[in-house]
Amino acid sequence: MKHMPFSRRRFLEGMGAGALVGLAPGRLLAESAPDIVLTDANIITQDPTRPRAQAVAIRNGLIQAVGNSRDISALASSKTQRISVGGRTVIPGLNDSHLHPTRAGRFFAMELRWDGVPSLAIGMQRIREQASRTPVGQWVRVIGGWSPYQFTEQRMPTPAELTAAAPDTPVYVLFLYSQGFLNKAAVEALGISPDTKTPYGTAYEFTDDGGAIIHAKPNPDLLYGTIGALPPMTEAEQAVSTRHFYRELNRFGLTSVIDAGGGGHTFPDDYKGSDALAMAGELPVRISMYLFPQQKGRELQEFQRWTSEYEANINRAEALLHGYKVRGGGEFLAWAAGDYENFLAARPEITSRSGWHAQLLGVTRHLLRNRWPLRIHATYDESTNHILNVFEEAHALEVAEGRDGFAGIRWAFDHGETLKPATMQRIKAMGGGMAMQARMAYAGEYFLERYGEEMTRNAPPLQDVIAAGLPLGLGSDSTRVASYNPWNTLYWATTGKSIGGTVLHGERQQLTRQQALYHHTVGSAWFSQEEILKGRIKPGQFADLTVLNAPYLEVDDEDLKQIESELTITGGKPVYGAGEFAALAPTLPAIQPEWSPVAHYGGFYRVET
Repeated sequence: MKHMPFSRRRFLEGMGAGALVGLAPGRLLAESAPDIVLTDANIITQDPTRPRAQAVAIRNGLIQAVGNSRDISALASSKTQRISVGGRTVIPGLNDSHLHPTRAGRFFAMELRWDGVPSLAIGMQRIREQASRTPVGQWVRVIGGWSPYQFTEQRMPTPAELTAAAPDTPVYVLFLYSQGFLNKAAVEALGISPDTKTPYGTAYEFTDDGGAIIHAKPNPDLLYGTIGALPPMTEAEQAVSTRHFYRELNRFGLTSVIDAGGGGHTFPDDYKGSDALAMAGELPVRISMYLFPQQKGRELQEFQRWTSEYEANINRAEALLHGYKVRGGGEFLAWAAGDYENFLAARPEITSRSGWHAQLLGVTRHLLRNRWPLRIHATYDESTNHILNVFEEAHALEVAEGRDGFAGIRWAFDHGETLKPATMQRIKAMGGGMAMQARMAYAGEYFLERYGEEMTRNAPPLQDVIAAGLPLGLGSDSTRVASYNPWNTLYWATTGKSIGGTVLHGERQQLTRQQALYHHTVGSAWFSQEEILKGRIKPGQFADLTVLNAPYLEVDDEDLKQIESELTITGGKPVYGAGEFAALAPTLPAIQPEWSPVAHYGGFYRVET
């Protein structure tokens, strides 16, 4: 039996946000006073009919009207909330085309984040301090989101340094899905030694100080497994952790995310923190979920169960249209077809793996028959073409049996760092899109060292994808292989630089700031079939927007990384506020457990004043 709870939110979804949008400029909205008027703004609307505006009126979670401050203020009644933003820049809420939010929320409170930390010395000092408050049996964990090139020291930590900082507390520091660093206490807690057997394509390197380095060669299973071996939080702690992580997303202006599932994150068991917020009507971001199978070799059976129990595109969130939906399958469809993005190791050849073709073909045909959207991870052009061969075969077989195949299915590749023009045309011919993330901003120096300058200048080929006519959505792939801060993504996409300042993209592939904003909003909405519903500040669209602390189109390149939201609104409700707008945001419960690193350092690094 499929999970399709009937409620007011499902009734509204059933009549369709499109129906609401169609009525929005008319009587449904225009004849009633707005709930909020936001005035005295520099609004980048992304509406071609009105590119700039000063004010916006919001009612019932939708944009009611856009115009100048005088006209919009005249719509207000005594019950309308009036917000003057004092000339600040306002943009549509940002939308990450590929993030792992439900998994990130599940772990956030237990993680010491190095996102944005400017020096390794500060990172090590925080490990030292956190170890002093971490109870026996727990770990200090730094799980991705950083690059050694962001540090003034321009290097990785060593196990010896981790042991010196935390001699008695286990420490695990993950660098992307390439390496993991263990101190001596962690090695002892895991009970590993040079005799310990590891999965194929992985290795331990034991160091003289008693610590170890985990290597993905290029298989990240050992890195995944080490995270999975650490003590979990309770369900109540996970729910609070998730609320705090979503507040972090709102801090940077994110109002929508596409959840790409993730390894070690099983649906529905591991989604309880986000489920609780959705059912309570407290989600501050719209989440479109793609389901990621966990059992290697049994992916088809997992998808068969999911398609029998869940219907795609049914909203599971109270009080937020399109707030929490299962959209389809991915980013992995079959583990054997995954080409890991570890630029410290050679490119994997997926065709060398037993069963990859049959497994991918079986899952693809099943999803097509059930009319589920799909997306698939592919870093390299070679892998993309192998996968396209399977997709074209699946389509032909389905059509031969009287079904539609890929016709009418929203589908995409994720990543595509080395994608070539001929491959883009194959994708276009089948109606697919490209979700591309800022992974090069965190690992680009290693790509440059391995593949050279010419390939690096085009990795990934953002402008070529646009020129080919493919839908393009920008995102992060956070929280393990990148940070969740979208301004790092926008910095990389427009300057061609890593977060450490290394020039990667050539000028030909760099986006303009207007292009980057479009593809981090409207462009990303294509992947959840919502491009007519959000991404613009336009009457009838969802009232998702953010007030910035700096003028996005005018600031210097290096200052892009310092942009944050001062006020974020999702579905017509303030969900984050800073400075003079802080009182508008709902109060969060205290982070749990009390010794959580988040309680002391927060998430993304804040400059201490």
